Amino acid sequence: MLGTSIGQILSHGVGVAISPLALVAIILLLATPRARANAVTFAITWIVALAVIVAVLIAISGLVGASHHDHPATWVGWAKLVIGLAALAIAAQQARRALHPAPDSAPPAWAQNREHTTIKIITLATTLAVVNPKNLTQLAAAAVTISSVTPGHGARVIAGVVFLLIASLCVTIPLAIHLFAGERANTVLTSWKDWATRHNSTIMAVLLTILGTKSVGDAIATLTN
Repeated sequence: MLGTSIGQILSHGVGVAISPLALVAIILLLATPRARANAVTFAITWIVALAVIVAVLIAISGLVGASHHDHPATWVGWAKLVIGLAALAIAAQQARRALHPAPDSAPPAWAQNREHTTIKIITLATTLAVVNPKNLTQLAAAAVTISSVTPGHGARVIAGVVFLLIASLCVTIPLAIHLFAGERANTVLTSWKDWATRHNSTIMAVLLTILGTKSVGDAIATLTN
């Protein structure tokens, strides 16, 4: 059952990992005077914020009985349906932004900020991690899945750790490139930042359409079994 859980949460982990704004934020931090310290602070905060939300949601799901006779409870199907429909609604909103971009839109305030204190970095990472409708839908879907198909606390912890490792790739990969790619790192990361900035809405629209459809499909499968 642990394998089943991990297999089902992989897409939700990828859904969180594909976070263009978080990618842009950590790449900007890697260009600051205290690049490594700032980026590590951002990455650790991102991971901790996700871990807290997932742990709380898993605990709540377990308390209300996500698993019934080794099968997902009926409410799990309805929850996944709501999550899927919410993701599709956000996808439609992002698609409209991609098709009708605002003229001369200014970068977000945090991208123009030049004062990178530890508190501001922690606040930014937490905001981008959890005050984000796309991430919240995927965190909720992963937590409900882990609670409903993974028996035992140990197996749930393992599944949660696997989810967090995948969900944090958007911040750990740029940091790794900065540390190990040498002189090429700046060129590679700058090109990623520029691409993610230009195509943020399109990426989110496509990603959420896929993930929303998957959640609706999972809901139908749960409710009809």
